[in-house]
Amino acid sequence: MISWFKKHFIPHKENNHRPHILRTKSIRNVIYVVLFLEIFTFLIPTLTHINRTGGMAAVLPSILSNLTNEERQSQKIKPLAISPVLNKAAEMKAEDMATKGYFAHTSPEGKTPWYWLSLAGYDFQYAGENLAINFTDSKDVTKAWMESPTHKANIVKGNYTEMGTGIAKGVYKGKETIFVAQVYANPLIKPTMEAKTKEEIKVIEKLPEIAKKEIANVLGAETDKLSEKINNEIAVKNPTFLQKAFASPRNTTNSIVSIIFGIILISLILNIFIKIKQHHPDLITNGLIVLVIIGAILSSNYYFSHRSMTTSQSLDYSIESAK
Repeated sequence: MISWFKKHFIPHKENNHRPHILRTKSIRNVIYVVLFLEIFTFLIPTLTHINRTGGMAAVLPSILSNLTNEERQSQKIKPLAISPVLNKAAEMKAEDMATKGYFAHTSPEGKTPWYWLSLAGYDFQYAGENLAINFTDSKDVTKAWMESPTHKANIVKGNYTEMGTGIAKGVYKGKETIFVAQVYANPLIKPTMEAKTKEEIKVIEKLPEIAKKEIANVLGAETDKLSEKINNEIAVKNPTFLQKAFASPRNTTNSIVSIIFGIILISLILNIFIKIKQHHPDLITNGLIVLVIIGAILSSNYYFSHRSMTTSQSLDYSIESAK
């Protein structure tokens, strides 16, 4: 391993003071690899939308939800539970925007985000909504939200306990794109149900011990079945590493290309400083060419990813504010 490293990176007598990594043949192969990654990992998925359609469309919501929870955890805030009901509400909102070609919290007919929560059958105490459009990288959506004070406030708000994410493919201003809606909420606990539960507990406490055990067994069995049903409904498979990479083509490409950039840069530095008295201009030129190409790729990737991405002004609501 050490001899391989010296051969490729350290100028010394055995490699004729010409590290293999900076030789023309190696540099040509490095450029081929970089261009291959750029074309097949970033440009094709970005320009053809294949990373946000088909099977990927099914996992994108969970990826965006995971990214949101990662941001909450980085802020030392408890992650949000993924609610199938909120997922449905967010999906209906995204579908409505995609179908009618608008991008706003309130639809052309005047339907607010809370309309979709109500339609999904979700009673809430606190609720909020973040929107995004024209994105090419899932990580860029969450990053854009976190860079906006109002969107960030929704993501890190302590009052929320659940969230749901929906995406839909449609046309906006003549361009085919993906609409993203992410909703956050805290379910409303109805006092009547709580009072009813307390009364049931009082009645059970007055029963003989044998009766208590029988009721406990029955209730326990029902609770287990209910918990199993809820867990089956709420369980969301965590995206695989490849799915995460495919849903974030820019970040994936940039990460790999940046590693190559670092390797070539270190090779150049070693070559220059170890051979201070005698440099090989062709090796230095080869290394600089790769660095320039990678720098141009990183800049163009940023441009393609952010040229038209938009996040609507965030919105939140509390039934307390309506009182």
